[in-house]
Amino acid sequence: MTSALDRWNPLTPLAAAIALVLVAFAGPQPWTPAAVLALSLAIALASGIGGKVTVLTLLVVVPTFALLVLLDAAFPEPAAETRWIPSRAGTLDALAISLRLGAAIAALGVIVVGVAPRRLTRALAARGLPAWAAYLVIASLEAVPDARRRAEDVLDAQRCRGVAVGKGTGVRGRLRALPALAGPLIVGLVIESEERALALDARAFDARGKRTALAPIADPIGEIWARRVIWLALAAAIAWRFWEFAHSLVIAQVSRS
Repeated sequence: MTSALDRWNPLTPLAAAIALVLVAFAGPQPWTPAAVLALSLAIALASGIGGKVTVLTLLVVVPTFALLVLLDAAFPEPAAETRWIPSRAGTLDALAISLRLGAAIAALGVIVVGVAPRRLTRALAARGLPAWAAYLVIASLEAVPDARRRAEDVLDAQRCRGVAVGKGTGVRGRLRALPALAGPLIVGLVIESEERALALDARAFDARGKRTALAPIADPIGEIWARRVIWLALAAAIAWRFWEFAHSLVIAQVSRS
């Protein structure tokens, strides 16, 4: 899949996403995570992946908010007079938590959806990332899509053999067809893991020498300085947050004495 992010070095959007996540958790609540969420969705929309990132964010934020509000209504404070009616404070807390989670999902979702895993690992390897770590990153990012494709292949093969799976079979029919799907899927994943291990061993996966990239990823000087500015701004924001926290502790201690 191609997106507008392919024009950038993968490390630049990755640095921006990490910075946005940390700012969403360290900044004043709830306005900072709301701003980060809006900015992340705007970036996703401008990159042509707004629909997928929005759906991914809503699938996490909406159930989280509903669950937190339900828990607040089901287990109110002892001083509360009514039950099953969410309090204003509990709703605001649930909104703040959901916004922080949504901001993190949206910011990182831009990377997961818009940046090809292999481009990201090649860029990280060019910065000295060990081979085992690069393989761990790419295998983790591609595990779910690969398993989904293999499951679809197994499903088509079993349908050709006359196994009644899919629409019209009902819940009981799906449960009866589950062993016919799970067995070949698990065996296929195990065989694929063995094939990958043999391929990695044949390619000197444990070699300690520096690897030469077949298709090096460009890293313009402008993006290098942009990442430096991002890290400096992030460090300043975290330092300010720690100073504010320490200042509040000192004020609380002085007021007690």
